[in-house]
Amino acid sequence: MDGKKPIKILVFSVSIGAGHDSVAQAIAERLLSEVPGSEVKIVDTFRYINSVLNKVVVGSYMETLRFTPKVWGYLYDQAEEGDKLVELSQVLAKILSPKLVQLINEVNPQIIMTTHAFPTGMLGAMKCRGQIETLLASAVTDFHIHPIWISKGIDLYFIHSPDLAYPLIQEGISRERIRPVGIPIRMQFGQKTDSLSAKKELCLSGDPVVLVMGGGLGLGRIEVITKKILSDERFGVVVVAGKNKRLYNNLTKWNNPRLRVFGYVENMARVIAACDLVISKPGGVTTAEVLAVGKPLVIYSSLPGQEDRNTNYLLNRGAAIKVKNLDTLIPEILSLWQNPLRLQQMEETAKQLGSPHSSKLVWDNLWSYLEREISKVGDGS
Repeated sequence: MDGKKPIKILVFSVSIGAGHDSVAQAIAERLLSEVPGSEVKIVDTFRYINSVLNKVVVGSYMETLRFTPKVWGYLYDQAEEGDKLVELSQVLAKILSPKLVQLINEVNPQIIMTTHAFPTGMLGAMKCRGQIETLLASAVTDFHIHPIWISKGIDLYFIHSPDLAYPLIQEGISRERIRPVGIPIRMQFGQKTDSLSAKKELCLSGDPVVLVMGGGLGLGRIEVITKKILSDERFGVVVVAGKNKRLYNNLTKWNNPRLRVFGYVENMARVIAACDLVISKPGGVTTAEVLAVGKPLVIYSSLPGQEDRNTNYLLNRGAAIKVKNLDTLIPEILSLWQNPLRLQQMEETAKQLGSPHSSKLVWDNLWSYLEREISKVGDGS
């Protein structure tokens, strides 16, 4: 980005899980690295609008996932079929737009980005009504595009791959506004890491070494899975507990030499590279990181809704296997590990689907768009 002048950007995220914020941070990291002096303001949308609304929306979502995930799956399916839930963002946009417009005017950004469906819908509706003139772009954070993401007010959509464009095109979004660049992830995933040296550095042992994680919040039956894998002496296990302090504290008490436990990890790319297989929930960003490193993915459980859609995408393309029953976990892992051809095919597929330089591709597209718009103004068109 030689010759680019520093700019201001606003990024609207929602702190549900860790993925949406991670994408926002990845977009900011790339800009600040390549164009020093730029300014980035990341907004936790619901928290900014109203703390009570934030507690209701985020709290209800997390409680539903924890105790009645099938209810969330039902709501997700209904909204996908055109239920009124999709219109919620437009209703919120009408009610809450004055506060958002005030923020946009105060920051005066050249670019507004969204990394969650709700601010995408709200800001897209505001742009359609002429309340926003700034370039408005959205980074979809899953391997599936739910209708709630889709708004004709979005200037650029960044999606994982060309085969996901169909729902957008069906809703009248032109191909020129759809950019298949991958899910934006941190710059560390664009750096090559030697697996053997990473394994030695982290003092890992086992054949294979299995990474077990549940996204940034450390969700899922991680303790049960870890105990099951360690029951076979051939395996080494690395657990990333994320922000789940209870999980971290429980596992560190096990004192098993074949187990390494981490909390929140800054250099996630190196940890993934050091392991042979990954067992994880199929959250969009976590999965994008695993694919970028080229590791086979074992899905043990997926939440109804977006994670089920991510699972289908990965299984259909041969980048993952799914294990439904804990009793078959070890046989399935061993079957994969002892089949070099299948393992190689999964690794190659992961690398083909992965996009380690996705955040750079996002900015390449944004700069090109801005330059075209500036040239239009200069031409008087």
